[in-house]
Amino acid sequence: MKTIVIIGGGLGGLTAAALLAQDGYAVTLLEQHNIVGGCATTFKRKGFTCEVGLHEMDGVYTNPKIKKIFNRLDVYKHVEMLKAPEFFRVTTKNGAFVMPDGVEEAQKALIEKFPKEEVGIIKYFHILKQVSDTFEKIGALKWYDYLIFPFIITSIIRYREQTVTDVFANLFEDEELKLILNANVQYYDDTPDTLSFLLHCVAQYSYYKGGGYFIKGGSGRLSDYLATVITKNGGSVITKANVTACTANSVTYQYKKESISIKADTIISNLSPSDTYALFDIPYQETKEIANSLLTTYIGFSKNIKEVYGKGAYSNFYYDDIESVEGFNSMKKMDIKERGFVFVDYSQIDAGLTQDPHKSFGAVCMSDSLDEWKGLSAEEYRAKKLALEASIVKKLDSHYPNISKLIEYIETGTAKTVQSYIKTPNATAYGFKPTPKQFLKMPQAKSKRVDNLYFVGQWVIAGGFSPSIASGYICYEALNLKKITLWYN
Repeated sequence: MKTIVIIGGGLGGLTAAALLAQDGYAVTLLEQHNIVGGCATTFKRKGFTCEVGLHEMDGVYTNPKIKKIFNRLDVYKHVEMLKAPEFFRVTTKNGAFVMPDGVEEAQKALIEKFPKEEVGIIKYFHILKQVSDTFEKIGALKWYDYLIFPFIITSIIRYREQTVTDVFANLFEDEELKLILNANVQYYDDTPDTLSFLLHCVAQYSYYKGGGYFIKGGSGRLSDYLATVITKNGGSVITKANVTACTANSVTYQYKKESISIKADTIISNLSPSDTYALFDIPYQETKEIANSLLTTYIGFSKNIKEVYGKGAYSNFYYDDIESVEGFNSMKKMDIKERGFVFVDYSQIDAGLTQDPHKSFGAVCMSDSLDEWKGLSAEEYRAKKLALEASIVKKLDSHYPNISKLIEYIETGTAKTVQSYIKTPNATAYGFKPTPKQFLKMPQAKSKRVDNLYFVGQWVIAGGFSPSIASGYICYEALNLKKITLWYN
């Protein structure tokens, strides 16, 4: 029986391991943390379940690749998915706007708010669909279709070197409209100025088309379920296992102060290429730019804030003092206390994150970097986090009067926190930065340096839950000598 060792228990590693274990391979998954999931995890504090990574997942029922994986692994039968009531709500200097789900609904709402931009808005949604459909066609190609390949990918060729900012400059004049359409840019990158327009098209259209979903009880439910699929099919999941070295046919790890070596016909890494090749003692220097990290402030409320303030939006982007992408970019350079953020109000759905149904949980999230916290003493680090929390609460009070009085628990995880738990380069939550030059690549699971080494996770396609899960399937297909298709098919 072929033995497979997976290094790292993020969603990519878990997905590949579950699929391979189902096929009868001898699978061992090694995770350095005490739980699996990477960013797809939760932790408990004072009766609250704190969601580490997931606000919304796209393509849950509309992405054929995700559906194929989830059906194969019986995910839909064991993990409950909750649909967000709308795409997002954004507040700018000029007021609030709710972006609804549905292509037609979103287009109509935008035209009502920006009637002078009707032509550009209609063209924008046409481009989103055209690019997304093109990628879907690529994923479904048969060998003989490649004879007409250049004609199929004309829309991709047209936009492959352009950022979101580049394309928007030719589509729209209204600066607030550009900001609104980029309100959730931190789902993918830290600025529209560097984000691949192709990734923007595929990801945004997926949300418009199928909506966003949250996993009831937190994303850790999905990670834990995938781990049970592995073990129920004869595989092993070992946490607190710190991999220290690899050879062409073995993996060595530390477990309970003991050094253990296991044989491996195939090794799958959920780590970055640089960290992976270091384990093989192979010289490697990463030439690609690494994406940003994230900061999250977890907040437990003594009351259900939906009952207190009424029905509201699930994802709320607060850019109160700006009205353009230029303002957004300037805001990023300000003191961290002055920056905008997204507030996810989990009380708007039956999230299952509180023991007491009369209480609720929320999270504030923004882009972050290790440089933001560099050189601080332990006391300075704590003081800076407390000052940030105070500014967040003050801003929330301006939108939810006296919400500060309902806060029962608050805690902030910074880029340093991310680094300490998932140990990625630059504490990134997204892998490589999705610039035009770095995004449009055929996903490659197989290493070009080690014959039996494969990659999964955020380094294969892009950051996020859907791409990471799809990377596991791409690796599975490669190992089974099947056609590798793109994640967005």
